[in-house]
Parts: sequence; C-alpha cells; structure tokens
Amino acid sequence: MSSFRSAWAGAPAGIAVARTGQSVPLLSAAAALAVAITVGGWLSGARHASAIDATQIESWRAMVAQAMEPQALRQLRQLARDGSTPARTALGEALLDSRDVSLRHEGVRWLEAAAQPADGAPGDARAQLALGKALLLGTGDVAHDYPRALHLLRQAADRGDAAAAYYLGLMYRSGYGTAANTALAAHWFDGAARHGIPAAMFMLANAYRDGDGVPRDEARALALYEQAAEHELPEAVQALAMAYQNGELGLVRDDAAFRKQWLETAHTLKHPALAP
Repeated sequence: MSSFRSAWAGAPAGIAVARTGQSVPLLSAAAALAVAITVGGWLSGARHASAIDATQIESWRAMVAQAMEPQALRQLRQLARDGSTPARTALGEALLDSRDVSLRHEGVRWLEAAAQPADGAPGDARAQLALGKALLLGTGDVAHDYPRALHLLRQAADRGDAAAAYYLGLMYRSGYGTAANTALAAHWFDGAARHGIPAAMFMLANAYRDGDGVPRDEARALALYEQAAEHELPEAVQALAMAYQNGELGLVRDDAAFRKQWLETAHTLKHPALAP
C-alpha cells in the first residue's frame, strides 16, 4: 500500500512524514438535490450517519459552500450533531469562508471537532488540513497560531495528505512555528511534489536551483519547473522564460523560446493552478 510513510522512508531520524479536494459543481449538487427530493424527500435526522455515503455529503457541502442551501445545511448539521466525522469536516469547510461571522465561527468549531475528537480517536486528516491551513494563514476570524498549525499539518501529513506536506514545507522554509530548516522544507516539498502539487514542484525547483537544503542540481530544477508549468503554474512558466532569456539551468539562450514562454505566462495568469 502506497503511503507517505513508505515514500519518505528516507526522512531524517525523528521526522514524522507529511486532498486536494475537488469541488463539486453547483449543477451536479443541484441534480443530487433533485434526486433526493424525487426519491422521497430529505433524510430524517434519525437516519444513521453511516448510511450516508461520501458523495452525498460532498454534494451537500458544495450546496452550502456555493449557495448556503438551507436544506443541505440542515442535513449536514444533523449528521454532524449525530457524530459523523465526514459531515463535521464538510460542514466546517463549507462555513469557514462564509460572509456571516457566526457561521464562520461555527465552521471552526466543526473542524475542531473533526480534527481532534474528544474521545481520543484519530482526527480526520482533511479537517486537520483545513484547520491547520486556516491557523497558518489567518483565514477569516481565525487568528494565526503557528505552533498549532504545525501540529495539525504534521498530523495530516503523517496520514498521507500531500497538501499538508506542501504547507509544512512553507513553514519550515520560513520558520513559522518552528526553527527554519531548508533541508526539512525541501523534504516536505519533495513529498508533496511527488503527489502532484504544482506549487510544491516549483518550490522544490527553487531549492535545487539554489542548492537550498539540497545539493544544487540545475537539471532537476529544470525538470521540476517544466512539470509545474505543465500544470499551468504561472511562476513556473515565468521561471522557464527567464531561464531561456538568460541561458540558465543548462539551457542555451533562446529569444524565441523566451517569447513563447512569456506569452504562456500571460495565458496561465488568466486561469492559474489553484493553491492546495
């Protein structure tokens, strides 16, 4: 079974190893709502949370996040009160960016409950990522708490969350909540990059280009920039353009290639890769 534990077996001693969830389009969520009504109306709160599949919970999450659909909100709240960890996480995520301050606070409470259950059970990695990210970035009414963010992100990363690995890389690179450590930053970026996070590919490319926490390796840096550029990350496309202009990273100076990459930069800025 593939996991971050096996993929990062070579991590320094004592280092615990570190969803990018896909939002459900509003149209499909609305379709799910129509089906639910057609087959017999909304589920009663008495129905056990385990009977609700992940697809239904994700549909309700999308409806709450995108349109604050009242019946979807009611269903998620009922499931969350009944102890459903997936529902608590979904509801917390959906409410965290609400314009209503009371709803944002409610979202944080549900994420807290899912990330660190009172019964001592393992927390939900998705909730740990969402709450850890909010504490790191200071999202909405959530104040910065770097040590707690580091703790939550480490928990999520240890359970295989690639996005959590990326944010840990940022924290170790800049010394948020911990001593700055470029080798550890590169370590976490490497794990996230291997699991498809374009921003991590870019950060790791920078490390190899500069020899920052890893041995300097221009060929590896170039490959990572190209990989991130394929995901339409503007910073990576721009880095390639400058490499062609200046003859860096083992490339021969090429004005035509520079212009092509520069135009591609403008294109990617219109629909850049989303942050994890």
